[in-house]
Amino acid sequence: MKITIRDIGDNRREACVEVEWERVEADYEDILGEYMKLPVPGFRPGKAPRARVESQFKQEILDDVGVRCARRFSRLAMEDEGITATGPIAVTDLVIEHGEPFRFTAEFTELPDFDLPDYSVFVLTEESDDSMRDEISEWLLEKTTLDVPDELVRQELSFDGMDEVQPGGEEWTAALKRVKLLLILDRIAKRDGIEADDKDVEQRIDQIASAHETKPQLLKQQLLRNGGMSRLSRFILAERTLDYLIDISRK
Repeated sequence: MKITIRDIGDNRREACVEVEWERVEADYEDILGEYMKLPVPGFRPGKAPRARVESQFKQEILDDVGVRCARRFSRLAMEDEGITATGPIAVTDLVIEHGEPFRFTAEFTELPDFDLPDYSVFVLTEESDDSMRDEISEWLLEKTTLDVPDELVRQELSFDGMDEVQPGGEEWTAALKRVKLLLILDRIAKRDGIEADDKDVEQRIDQIASAHETKPQLLKQQLLRNGGMSRLSRFILAERTLDYLIDISRK
């Protein structure tokens, strides 16, 4: 894997990544296997020849492989470079063709350094699930000293269509708290080995696509380009981490 990292300003960095096809091929075969189950005119479901399925669904297969591999290899690239990314990871300039090197560019913000509080001493007083998550969240925010880069807050506001919001207002403060909490939960998840894998994200995307009556492939492509894919993954991870902290506090 070839990686080129450069600073693009405002606490943002860009990684240009090239991956040998051999490291992508297993994902291609896995996704192709799912498409092999789909109906193809003239054949019973699951009985169409491989070449026919590859021809009919070529772009859909490559798009799905690109989305999956871009997420995985962007993380691996940052690990190789000793970088911990945070916030949305936007993937652009994605180039994928069967048998050829897989290329893409990932833009991200590097995680600021900070210390976690000793969350093993936290004691819950609330009883409902939502109240417990809120209580733990407020405790973590109060006990953690962390300077959140303004760019991360702007990105969070942008997802809600509030690009014009300026620092100091109520909406900015609410977004700042959300970002800070996600950063804290990211660090706890990494420290204690909590994960949200690609299948978790894909299942959630399928649910969202169904609710909005759109194709999952189209939604995945849009989310990948604007950083929404990594943002969704972080929210799933945050949910799991909060539930993990609830379990700890009950012991």
